[in-house]
Amino acid sequence: MRFFKLTHPRYATDRETDRRNPVTATATYRIPGVSCDACGNWSSSSRLRVPLPHDAEEFRRVEFLPVAEWNGLRDRWAYLLGVDPSRIEPGAQLGPPTGSRSGAVTEDVVHPFPGLIWVVPSVRAALVEAGLSGVSFAGVQLEPSAGDEGLSELVVRGSAWRKASTDQVLRVCGVCERRGYPSPKNLTVDEARWDGSDFVLLDRNPNIVVVTARVAEVFDARSFTNVVAEPIG
Repeated sequence: MRFFKLTHPRYATDRETDRRNPVTATATYRIPGVSCDACGNWSSSSRLRVPLPHDAEEFRRVEFLPVAEWNGLRDRWAYLLGVDPSRIEPGAQLGPPTGSRSGAVTEDVVHPFPGLIWVVPSVRAALVEAGLSGVSFAGVQLEPSAGDEGLSELVVRGSAWRKASTDQVLRVCGVCERRGYPSPKNLTVDEARWDGSDFVLLDRNPNIVVVTARVAEVFDARSFTNVVAEPIG
């Protein structure tokens, strides 16, 4: 199987980056971060695109909790959000994707943050039509809204691991179990530990989206702008 990294093209300048991606992701609600005696305060880049509970005020505060306290609250947070506790990570963003914009969105795809991919309706329709697996869509709430973007976030649900990569190998702290990630240049997929999805996150890293050739062919055939599928390996 051929795999690709779904990302943005190379930009010549920061000004071009901003012009082609005139959006910034925001997050009002988050799981608290962790305060570790060994690592200090830290948060992940994880995102949980799930409905917010009726009373979500406790998730509005920006705070870091001691490891033992954080671990003790994990099951409760999972229950409130209706997810498995394994999906609860320090600092995870909650609720629908939100953002601000500095100008009109003129590209088919925009990239407000590594691994965060927002697409216009025609891209969403093409991906749905192709029957691709491992992805769902969440409507983006932009401010100020021009009322015509209709952006959707690609919510990647498939999973795979790099060769020789395990939770134990990735763990860099024995106190808070913080994970690190190898060089992003090494994205070789272990097909024996790939769930078969067309969209996957490697090693549960939310900042890199990997796709199959089926996805790459859709983007190539439609010539969608501001997106590239870089071959892996």
